[in-house]
Amino acid sequence: MSSYDHPTSPTGARKTGAQPLPKQPIFATRHGRRFHADESINYYLPCDVRELGRQSLFHEVQREVYGGLYCAEFSDSNIPNKVLEIGCGTAIWSASVADEFVARGRSNVQFVGMDIVPVHAEMKGVNFKFVKHNFTVFPLPFSDGEFDYIFCREVSMATPVDDIYAEQMTECLRILKLGGTIELQCSDYSIRSLQRSSASYVPGSSAYMMIPTTQFANNAENPYIHSWNERITRMLTRFQRSPVPCTHIGPQLLMEEEVIGVRSRRVALPLDEIWWEGSDSDASTPHLAREKRISADVSSIESGSRNTRKTSLSITRRSSTSVGSLQSPLTEEEKAVRNLARLTFAQLIESLEPVLRETNGIPQDDWDRWYKDLMVNFFENGGLRGGECMEFGAWWGVKAKVG
Repeated sequence: MSSYDHPTSPTGARKTGAQPLPKQPIFATRHGRRFHADESINYYLPCDVRELGRQSLFHEVQREVYGGLYCAEFSDSNIPNKVLEIGCGTAIWSASVADEFVARGRSNVQFVGMDIVPVHAEMKGVNFKFVKHNFTVFPLPFSDGEFDYIFCREVSMATPVDDIYAEQMTECLRILKLGGTIELQCSDYSIRSLQRSSASYVPGSSAYMMIPTTQFANNAENPYIHSWNERITRMLTRFQRSPVPCTHIGPQLLMEEEVIGVRSRRVALPLDEIWWEGSDSDASTPHLAREKRISADVSSIESGSRNTRKTSLSITRRSSTSVGSLQSPLTEEEKAVRNLARLTFAQLIESLEPVLRETNGIPQDDWDRWYKDLMVNFFENGGLRGGECMEFGAWWGVKAKVG
């Protein structure tokens, strides 16, 4: 059964004696998955429980690799009063940051989440307002200088590459007050393999800090990663999206004259233990709280999933005991982070199946065979030990007067 929006101005309709506008569906079922109903909006991921669960788990991955919910720095006396989360989805980020701010003594921060459809849960105890709006339609429905902090994460699949963050940046700076902070985060869709180099490992995060000398293999050795890279690149290119948005966002923010003090953080998170990670490396003490949180998140999504196909959700539980012979310096919590990243990557492939099959001309039987073999390779045969990793980027700065 579809959910429906309410008419935009029912009161006005009653005054004029006109009949209320017909209710319009905000969700539609396509390919057995729930999507937003407005086909004029080019967004290619579903809006159902399985995809929202993936996004919530990916939120935990991002928290781990960045070492927190955001990269910008706020002292206890400088916590923002009003925050905008663009592309809020489940609004798990707003809820989590609200809890953190309360713990730091600020319980009255107002959060606004903007997205194309409302899929967030009831936000009890959070000063939260949802605004339904497409990020690519201007102007944004906010006043000049309305927000102290604007946070934008993982919207590249909804943003054409020819103006990625250009017009959006102008609008964001319009609604950001002087002295306010803007932060942009994204991850690349194309997968590269981290090479044995001087990359700095960050204990506890399971990730490597990326620096100019960090080396990656030019071509993926894993055949399933090679196929994925070809297919996701073909799909995103067709719709004028970028498979490597991290290469675009940083330069765009640096070009903005109104933004000063721009800082960045780039990290590479391997999807499994890498063959060259020797047992003589230093290992940090596991933090059991974070490990328990990740395990609880996975269990929650597993219990809520109605997917009957043998997916990453069922295979992941076996992977922790079926990995091979290398003795790894990783702690159990670090292994859990990589396992969770591998899980969410496999779920992303699953969520994009309809559009990937269409844009690459893949018959259903061929896709099912490829996906099944991919899952066995990823979760049972240690196929991602060659350094295959997800790449993340965060950029933030402060709005200042021009001239």
